[in-house]
Amino acid sequence: MATKKKTFYEILAVSSTATDEEIQANYQSLTFTLRSQKKLFTPDEYEFKLKIIDLAFRTLLNPSSRNAYDAELAACLVAAGGSTPPAGLVLQPDASAISLKAEAIALRAEAISLRVDALAMKSDVAAFSAPSIHETSGQTAVFGLMPNLKKFAMFLGALLAGWMVVQVLSLLVFNRHSNLNDEAAAKANEKVIIQEYYQTHGVRASSKAEVQQLEAETRRKEAEERRIERENIKAELEKTKAEEDARRFEEESRRRGEQVSAELRYSENQAQEQVRREDAEKKREQEQEKKAREKAENDRIEKEKQRWQETLRR
Repeated sequence: MATKKKTFYEILAVSSTATDEEIQANYQSLTFTLRSQKKLFTPDEYEFKLKIIDLAFRTLLNPSSRNAYDAELAACLVAAGGSTPPAGLVLQPDASAISLKAEAIALRAEAISLRVDALAMKSDVAAFSAPSIHETSGQTAVFGLMPNLKKFAMFLGALLAGWMVVQVLSLLVFNRHSNLNDEAAAKANEKVIIQEYYQTHGVRASSKAEVQQLEAETRRKEAEERRIERENIKAELEKTKAEEDARRFEEESRRRGEQVSAELRYSENQAQEQVRREDAEKKREQEQEKKAREKAENDRIEKEKQRWQETLRR
């Protein structure tokens, strides 16, 4: 015997008329209990249970997704031969529309029957009324035909009423077959969707609504992964740009350092050259001073010799 799959309401342990606050409170309690019992499950079982609880919570907390899930759940309960769906679940209005249409046709048939009865009553009154002394022979013949007209009118009314009843029955049978065909097609389509999802993702869903919720969750995760991937690419580009900027700054600093070093060497060479020129100039001046002193000393000696020569001649 197949195990009956739990609905989202049963998973969260709430009724079908539960408020958002009750759903959120039970969700927090279930997740807290599950986390406290994490060691009792395998990692795969724990992740699966947590995903099912999250899926049920997101589905029932969103008004539009909750209405869609309630409609699908109600349709499944009715198709399975269940009684009146629980309060809060929405049924499709096909059966009500068919019933109203059948009642309208029945009322039309009843109105036609009443009109036939009125015509018959009029003919009875005319047939049993005493003829006036002023009546002609033609009028007397017409009144003689009244019973036959009454019978014809009743027969015509009965035919119309029977035709209306046949139309009502045909409409009900046709709509019944149409609804059965639509339900069978919907169930077959739902089974195909569930099987395709199982073959693609390896997860067995209980209904088309659950497949849609799982696909929405998958799309959300894919979008989140794409967002994370874009953020990683952006971070990588920013990192590459920062490294490129650092490299350029390092090269610029090295180039500037080499330029400063070259300027310092040039300044140092210029200073050394200036010192050499100053030393050379100073040496030249010293040599000139030395030559001047030697010349002055030679002149003095020469003068002294001349003075002594003059003294000796005297």
